Amino acid sequence: MALLQETLRQFKENDYTVKLVSTIFNIIPMEKSYVFYNEFENGLRRIIPSLTEEDLQKAYQFLDDPKIQSTLKAFIYVDTTDKLISSFAGIKNVLNLFGMGSNQKRTFESDPEQALDAAVKALVIAYAVNHLYSGDLKSKMQELIQTPAGVELLIYYSLIEIALPFTDNLVESSSKVISKLLENQHQIENKFNTLGIGKLENTTELLNAFQNIIPNYLDRVKNYIQPVAEKIKVYLPTALNIADSATGVIASGADLLPVWTFLGARLITESIALKLKNDF
Repeated sequence: MALLQETLRQFKENDYTVKLVSTIFNIIPMEKSYVFYNEFENGLRRIIPSLTEEDLQKAYQFLDDPKIQSTLKAFIYVDTTDKLISSFAGIKNVLNLFGMGSNQKRTFESDPEQALDAAVKALVIAYAVNHLYSGDLKSKMQELIQTPAGVELLIYYSLIEIALPFTDNLVESSSKVISKLLENQHQIENKFNTLGIGKLENTTELLNAFQNIIPNYLDRVKNYIQPVAEKIKVYLPTALNIADSATGVIASGADLLPVWTFLGARLITESIALKLKNDF
């Protein structure tokens, strides 16, 4: 079984990771309704409902593609490396600021480490897009937003990585916020290179292409910060308390909320389906 198939099968509908993303995507209006799947074939059918056996065989051929493999590993690294703030730690920091009487400013300046991590994750998305789609970077970004899982990843990123932790930055326009987040490209690239994903030769082009599309998604999530925070506070503390006690897991860099692995595997699956669909 290929790594992508194994990765998808790790997730169950009652996992905290899946509950988190399904909560977000049920609160924020989506063009295409979120659906859970943990089988590669079901992900393909989300894009190609009338999937044939011949289509399946073509799709299976992509599973061993080095670009597919390296992209999936990049998403897994985001969740498992000890060089980035993990999802559970990041979300716990966010929840601590909601409803607990904190007067702490939520800005890039007040938490530069988490801000840099958010910028590095933007580069991971751009890296993935560059590997998964064809054409120039503008065309690749357009294909990303035509992929339902791509939109989900952008919504999650905009909300959890930017809007929730850095609410006070949102007094500025979304374009200015993103420009500020991504302004130190040398620092972003240096940290990206520590992750072991691979070296980049076109960081500026990748970040510029990403910067052209992400403000629209930040605009979309701005009005849902409080509803999402209130909703996830109901059940996520249990997951976060488990994470706090699982010292061995934390020490190894593993994440009890491997959201990037989940959303990344979905993106890769649906990008393969889009390739098949475009070949029809």
